[in-house]
Amino acid sequence: MEKVYHDPGTGTLTKDHIEKALGRLGDLLKERNIHIELVAAGGVISILQFGSRRMTRDIDVIFPPRQKELMTQLVSQVAHEQNLPQGEHAWLNDGVSFFGLRTRSTNVIFRHSHLVLFSASWYELLGMKLSGAWRRDTDYNDAINILRKIGNDNKSETLELSLKYKNFSPHTDDETFTKRFNRTWKDAFDT
Repeated sequence: MEKVYHDPGTGTLTKDHIEKALGRLGDLLKERNIHIELVAAGGVISILQFGSRRMTRDIDVIFPPRQKELMTQLVSQVAHEQNLPQGEHAWLNDGVSFFGLRTRSTNVIFRHSHLVLFSASWYELLGMKLSGAWRRDTDYNDAINILRKIGNDNKSETLELSLKYKNFSPHTDDETFTKRFNRTWKDAFDT
């Protein structure tokens, strides 16, 4: 029986399908002798890095401005071939560019000879998680995993560094952010 990678009804992508789709995208880039590095945020990191989620709706990245048109075309081609979401909410999209990603870590979450996905810094990812829409289960668990990756050496420094990366929309005041941070810290480190 063939594995189901994508549920067209809910738009969810599993690890297997993410890897298959990114692999195909890498092959298309290889055919054109183009190497692209992307910075990712969101659920894809929880799936590929932590294994703490089974699915995500899409892969949030920042497209390099000079290759944005090419990337949009190739993402659409892969979507068509693999029956994945297309258009504004494509399976791989740069919708996160609205918020912007200001960092790039050395943490590779996907590698192909012509396509590499890095995560944003752990502090930026934590700032985004704690100030976003805050879907209790997914964002909370993601924030716990990110905090554990950062480590518990300096709680106040971690709070200060992650606060720098709060989303501007939806707005979360510092007090709410700090309450979320403290609760997540307590659950991450049992302190």
